[in-house]
Amino acid sequence: MAVPRHDAARLRLEVAPGLLPPGGRRAGFLAQAFRPQRVRLGMRTLTGRLTVTDEDSRYAPHRSTDLAAPPYKTFLAASKRLLAQYELRRIRRDGTAARPQALAAHSPMD
Repeated sequence: MAVPRHDAARLRLEVAPGLLPPGGRRAGFLAQAFRPQRVRLGMRTLTGRLTVTDEDSRYAPHRSTDLAAPPYKTFLAASKRLLAQYELRRIRRDGTAARPQALAAHSPMD
């Protein structure tokens, strides 16, 4: 898939014939950018409406969320470590770490 053109309201998508069924539907669109050594990673998530006709496919986004990693590798590694430690503490505090084992012990599949 490619995005050869766009205007202020929508993206025109270039897709292989028959890949998308005709009609309109809600759809999500994800774009990612990777650079060497995990520096300056970026991601944009769009939600909107996809319209497919015999002539073309158009995507009209209505909401966008962006994420950009910091350009400093050391800062990125430190922030990821802090986030992982925070999540581990939260899981232990909430007791959610024991749930998968408890569910497996009481599984009707045995």
